[in-house]
Amino acid sequence: MNAISKQVGASALPGGSARRWLWYLLAAAALIYLPVLLTEREIFGHRLSNMQLLNIGLSQVNLMLITMLGALSLNYLTGSAGLISIGHAAFYAVGAMSAAITGSQWGWPFAAVLVAAGLCGALAGLLAGLPSLRVRGLYFVLSTFAMHYIVVFAFMEYQFKFFDVVGVPYKAASLGSWQINTPMRWYFFLLPLVVFVYWLLRNSLRTREGRAMQAMRDHELAATANGIDVRFLRLKAFSLSSAIAAVGGALFGYYLSNVTSEFFGIQFAIQFIAMIIIGGMGSLPGAVVGAAVWLLLPSIINGLTSQAGDTTGLLRSILVDHKPQLVQAIFGTLVIVLLIFAPWGIAGMATRLRARLSALWSRS
Repeated sequence: MNAISKQVGASALPGGSARRWLWYLLAAAALIYLPVLLTEREIFGHRLSNMQLLNIGLSQVNLMLITMLGALSLNYLTGSAGLISIGHAAFYAVGAMSAAITGSQWGWPFAAVLVAAGLCGALAGLLAGLPSLRVRGLYFVLSTFAMHYIVVFAFMEYQFKFFDVVGVPYKAASLGSWQINTPMRWYFFLLPLVVFVYWLLRNSLRTREGRAMQAMRDHELAATANGIDVRFLRLKAFSLSSAIAAVGGALFGYYLSNVTSEFFGIQFAIQFIAMIIIGGMGSLPGAVVGAAVWLLLPSIINGLTSQAGDTTGLLRSILVDHKPQLVQAIFGTLVIVLLIFAPWGIAGMATRLRARLSALWSRS
């Protein structure tokens, strides 16, 4: 009887197909209802305060979705292919610049602009990946660093030549007659796009080439000895990763409606590295989690510190007068703690916790 109960309990674990699809449906329902919740600021007729909503608005969620494209693409490049890059913001700049040329200046439709941004990003990634054929380690990292400054300089020259200091303007986005001109419309455009990119990268990692790429990351000499063309895989990983990031850059420009070269500084590049460290290197769910934490946690902290406006002394100095420094200190501490005690990131911690709970369930 005990053995039968264990088998029944094992079949009912969260890994079961029916239970997994139930979670998918619940997650989909929550994501569909989320923009309504953040716009109406109420749930089932009950009015919610700003603190109850964690000081999060729909515009922040949309920026989070755009940033997720960069985090997913970098995690694919660094976490899955093992190619460390600190110039990922350059591909966002490439996408933003190509979108400005094709959309703002040439008047292409929005869908064609995104395709052009992806193609330009893939070409830029191909060129950026060429040094990986000859150099390794720190020298390759420095080559991506140099590439970042070259692209940002090109964007700055383009901006000052055609638009001056006011920044690069972008037209309103639209798909046919459907104008993407409200935060809710942007949300329902961006969410399926992020889901599609996630699905694309996940399935590509499950193919023969994807497994070969991960073998290249783990041990390049062993992968080469088994007949894997690591040179081709490096360039392919760079091209696909940069194409996705460039699409994110085009969306970034369209969403903000005006950007400058200062948006794509080195800090913008470093934030993507921090995201995949926080979420979990080599984990696509980790990239999603890392982007969410990086984009939403400052708003949550700002909401909490706003409640300390009436305090005095040292507490007020920390929570109110030095709010930006507090956010940076929290992020810095979080990255250091995760690197030391949980290098697999938040997603890895969740996976290990679920495995332990499943083991305890199977024993009962």
